[in-house]
Amino acid sequence: MTTRHLHPLALILMVWKNLVNVVLLTLIMFGVIKELDQWQYLTILGIIVSLAIILAVISYWWFTYELDDQAITIHSGVIFRQQIHIPYDRIQTLQLKQWFYMKPFKVLAVSIETAGQSNAKAEGQLPVVANRVVGQLQKRVNGQLNKQSVLDTPATPSTIYHIDWTDLNLYALTSLGVFPLLVALGWLYNNLDNIIPKRWLQSAFSQAEHLNIIFLISVILGILIIGMLTSYLIIIQRYYHFQLTKQDNQLLAEKGFFQHNTITASINRIQAVVIEQTIIRQWLKLASVQVILASSAADKEDQNNLVMMPVISQRHYEQIQPFIQWLPSVEPTYVRISNKAKGLLIRNAVVLTAIPVVALGLFFRPWGWLGLLLLPIAVGLGAYAGHNMGIAILSQHLLSTQDGHFFKRSTYLIPKRRIQAMTIAQSVWMKRTQLAHLRLQLRHGDSSRQVEVRYLPIQVAQSLYQWYISPN
Repeated sequence: MTTRHLHPLALILMVWKNLVNVVLLTLIMFGVIKELDQWQYLTILGIIVSLAIILAVISYWWFTYELDDQAITIHSGVIFRQQIHIPYDRIQTLQLKQWFYMKPFKVLAVSIETAGQSNAKAEGQLPVVANRVVGQLQKRVNGQLNKQSVLDTPATPSTIYHIDWTDLNLYALTSLGVFPLLVALGWLYNNLDNIIPKRWLQSAFSQAEHLNIIFLISVILGILIIGMLTSYLIIIQRYYHFQLTKQDNQLLAEKGFFQHNTITASINRIQAVVIEQTIIRQWLKLASVQVILASSAADKEDQNNLVMMPVISQRHYEQIQPFIQWLPSVEPTYVRISNKAKGLLIRNAVVLTAIPVVALGLFFRPWGWLGLLLLPIAVGLGAYAGHNMGIAILSQHLLSTQDGHFFKRSTYLIPKRRIQAMTIAQSVWMKRTQLAHLRLQLRHGDSSRQVEVRYLPIQVAQSLYQWYISPN
């Protein structure tokens, strides 16, 4: 077993990271200490920069790893030494990232994730290693010690999904990602007085008073267009050349423009498949497919799920089933909740919205009463949730649920053996109406995800519970 160091490029990146942190810290310190002369500033800065470079060199030299036949061992740390030992059979996913500046050097960043990690950070990380090292690691994880590296001579995949430009454009144009950007712009507007001098703001607002309404509307439309364009470009570069490959019992997802991201996951370790559709994509008969894993694989933007297919047509089951054979080939028929239950969901949404609306109206009169415009939206949210709520038993080993939150429908396909717990919840008032909530706990990343079907008839909930506790 040979002890190895990271690729030399890692040393440059460590030095750069330390220097960036040091410069920021130094600027803050110099802003507080103002009685030093120029040479004292330069002396302090030189000492701090030198220490940052020395620390990076020591960190690089002390960061080592070992690949043996059964596990990978990573040694890191300067003051506090850390040793991580990860058996290959415990690895849930391998995530490979390659920024554009890494390609000429043929190196990658590797994240090694297991089901036992205790935070969102990968349990093992190799910041910069050569492609051949990644190939050796993949062979060991896949149990293919006698085969040639996957990176060196890729085997012929059995199934491939590749996104084309038409689908990618549809996916980006129908994204609701513009709304978080607008919220960020709203926050920036509310904090302008803390960022920009007041005299500048007063001058800008005084000039705006003389502008006509058409110009102001044009500015608002311009902000919306810029937000939509930004959201569009973010999605395009994130899913650029997205490709999903099935090889043996592995799923391999590749994507990204500036950063090429590759995630390898075992099909046997999938906890559930999620098919998501915003209300706009429902109208266009489009869907996005994700996979819930026991590790925190994939991106935070995708809620730590592995994106399996960013966008496919409404007949999605026919396209997904070749990759995961235990999925159905046709869309399930769901048991829907009653009209009375749908009314309860509308009531809940209206009550939750009415409380802050009344508070705004009382404390910020008269403009606070504009919050009443949110009530029709709340009615729509409740009606949408009720229309999409449902559950179906597809086989002795497979369950499917549907729900709708914030105008997005989520369909879960869950193997029985992956359900960590099933609970029937029923309040005192629900007993009178013979309704109950059914809650499923799934392993997700370093925690769990709860899937809930609300206001089911108690008989249906109990029959589902009997299905769950019955032996296979």
